Amino acid sequence: MSTVLGAVSLLSYAFAIVRSFTLVGNISLRFGFGGFLALVYSLIGAVLSLYSFKLKDTFHLFPAIGLVLNVLSLFVAGFLLWLPN
Repeated sequence: MSTVLGAVSLLSYAFAIVRSFTLVGNISLRFGFGGFLALVYSLIGAVLSLYSFKLKDTFHLFPAIGLVLNVLSLFVAGFLLWLPN
């Protein structure tokens, strides 16, 4: 689940960034709300992947991929918040 949430989060950010460039910055508030939801998804995905590392009988490949995707998504969110207007 953390891998899916990380992928959805990164795809949401990619779609919002590409759409913002094609509309020359004239985007609606929906894209900001989508970015906020992507941030929430990446936080939940990171918590889920960290929790699944504690379980003994799990295959740790997908939690590791999910953790990488979610941390990358959190970096994208931080970079977008850091950018000046």
